[in-house]
Amino acid sequence: MGLTYEFPEKFSPTADNKQLFGDDKTGRERVILSLWDMPERGGALRMVLLYDAKQRGSDTTRDTISLAYLGEVRRNWLGVKGIQMDAPTKVSQPSYDYWRLDISGPDQVPRYSSVTVITLGDRRVLAIKAGAPTQRELDSEVASLARMRFDKSQK
Repeated sequence: MGLTYEFPEKFSPTADNKQLFGDDKTGRERVILSLWDMPERGGALRMVLLYDAKQRGSDTTRDTISLAYLGEVRRNWLGVKGIQMDAPTKVSQPSYDYWRLDISGPDQVPRYSSVTVITLGDRRVLAIKAGAPTQRELDSEVASLARMRFDKSQK
C-alpha cells in the first residue's frame, strides 16, 4: 500500500508495534503506524493506523465495506456501561472518502475516540483509531487525515 501522511507535530511515532499490539496469527491485520503524545504531554497513545489485508469482493461497494467494518466495531462496544456512539458519518476528501464512528464514555481512557475507515481501491481496509481527552482535540486529529495521500492503485 502506498500511503503518505504528514501527522501532527505533537505526536511521536513508535516503530515496535508488535510489542504493543501483539502478533496477529492470521496475518490479516497489520499496524502500520502508532502515534503517541510527546513525553512532555503525557506520552499517551493517540492514533493507530491498521491495515486489514482481507480483500473483499468487487461486487461490494466501498461504502458497504466500510459500514460493515464499523458494524463490527459497534458490536464490540454494545453493552459497555456509559458508552455513547454516534451513527457513522461519511466524509468526502478530494482523493478518497471515509466513514467515521465516534465513541465516548466518561469511564473510558481516552474519553473520546473515533474509528475512521477507508476502503482502498483493492477492496482492503485502512482503519484509523484516534483518541483524545476532548472532542475538540479528537476532531483535530481526525481532520489531520485530510493530509493523507494514497498511490494511484488505491484510489
